[in-house]
Amino acid sequence: MPAVRRNHRADVLPVQESPPPWGPAEIRSLRDRLRRADADGRGRAEPAWDLVVVGAGIAGAGVARDAALRGLKVLVVEARDLAFGTSSRSSRLIHGGVRYLEQGELGLVYEALRERRLLYKIAGHIVQPARFLFPAYRGDRLPLWKLRIGLSLYDALSLYRSHGHRVLRPAAARALEPLLREEGLRGAVTYEDAVTDDARLTLATLQDARRHGAQVLTYAPVVAIRREGEVQVVELDGGLHVRARSVVVAAGPWTSERLLGVAGAHLLALSRGIHLVLRSADIPIRQPLVVQAQKERRILFVVPWGPRTYLGTTDTAYEGDPAAAGVTAADTDELFALIGKVLPRAVLGQSRIVSAWAGVRPLVRDEHAASGDPTAEISRTHRILETAEGVIAVVGGKLTTYRSMAEETVDRVVRRLRQRGQLPAGIGRCQTHRHPLVAGLPLSAEELHDPRLGDLAQRHGPLARQLYGQVQADPRLGARIIHDLPYCWAEVEHAITHEGAVHLEDILRRRIPLALTDEGLGASVAREVATRLVEARGGSAADIEAELQRYREAMFVETGRTLGPC
Repeated sequence: MPAVRRNHRADVLPVQESPPPWGPAEIRSLRDRLRRADADGRGRAEPAWDLVVVGAGIAGAGVARDAALRGLKVLVVEARDLAFGTSSRSSRLIHGGVRYLEQGELGLVYEALRERRLLYKIAGHIVQPARFLFPAYRGDRLPLWKLRIGLSLYDALSLYRSHGHRVLRPAAARALEPLLREEGLRGAVTYEDAVTDDARLTLATLQDARRHGAQVLTYAPVVAIRREGEVQVVELDGGLHVRARSVVVAAGPWTSERLLGVAGAHLLALSRGIHLVLRSADIPIRQPLVVQAQKERRILFVVPWGPRTYLGTTDTAYEGDPAAAGVTAADTDELFALIGKVLPRAVLGQSRIVSAWAGVRPLVRDEHAASGDPTAEISRTHRILETAEGVIAVVGGKLTTYRSMAEETVDRVVRRLRQRGQLPAGIGRCQTHRHPLVAGLPLSAEELHDPRLGDLAQRHGPLARQLYGQVQADPRLGARIIHDLPYCWAEVEHAITHEGAVHLEDILRRRIPLALTDEGLGASVAREVATRLVEARGGSAADIEAELQRYREAMFVETGRTLGPC
């Protein structure tokens, strides 16, 4: 199995600075600045921004980083928190997509494997290689011989730059993973892919965009986008207007006719997927496991996650507000039934669920496909389109390919600005494949031997040194928030002052995932975290109660569970 990489391996610049602080004061300052620019800019031909990106998921974050690195003046606006939607509700994998080979999407697999290799380089602290185990049983739709052929092609499309697949006999497969059902086992294959933290990958990408001059405003819903001459005007909720030379919509499943006009109508097919989190003691697998969904062209994953294990995903058509997607008893029954056939000794059941999450995938609708086709059959390729008003949108795609999607999108932006004579001087080519997401020298082997510093490095990369320094100055910050989970109070303070957290949910769901890993969904510490957050921004006891109530509602929608006393 490849060695765990805790640091990026990209070439680092001689001098690199951390992203600027991003706390309550900076958020207020940006809003005030936008209000002044709105008042001063009305009637002026020269816009304040080269590019406004609508959406702070992984696609929008990638576009912002690419554009900022080229030298464009960038503003990102987001209706909720960064990574609120699909980008914090995925299967948390960076992978080529083995099942896309069966669909003949060799170009997509090649692109994804290339991007996986680049993410090892620029985000190695948070994109970790792992050996996946894919068993084959009697009666499976994909027998062992097909898996051997498919994984041979997978290795070739990776240009043999990853650890190649291995074919295992039944006894060897069970020796590697004793939990596998013995009856009907024909063998297994192992191959390399990677695991990640999707929300923190999005955050790190946005932070690097900010480091290069981009600004990010969350909780700023877009009401309308219109064109005034050569200027795009983005109207935000509350009447604030932002003027830009160009606009990119990267709103994921919220991409709609409201944002894109007729070009956004019937553009997407939404697919809901859910994941369940269990204690690792209940499902103690040794490595990520791939499970075939019989009679369907989809696969499921069971993935170790420290003291937890998560499994998923479902793939069902969805209609309605993507924010309202939740987990149902039918979803959990389906997952447990599929996983239980392969891991009969795993302790599965409603009472064993620690947490859960539900996400909605924005799939680009194929105009030739029948309306009743399963969403699992819809391609995961992306599409870039331009409206009659000149708004560019990027839709669809995969977490793994976000960087290349962003490069293609910003190339389109630059080309249009050049054609209109609006391109600022000195704008260069894409640089996102050259520079690490987190600035600074990789931690040394000696540093990584320190358990606390090594643990922080897995989430923060070289910035772990900064947090570790705070812990050394105030040992109370080094205390674990929850005793059996690795997160410490220094990370709460950092989320408030440097990671743009506005609400309690932002901290406990996306900056520090207690909502996904703690058996109480973070209820035991929610009041303390809310108090620190409200005190930092200047609020009252009523504001603390409002944050707690907001968090209760969010947890009930997503997990279907009622939060305990806070």
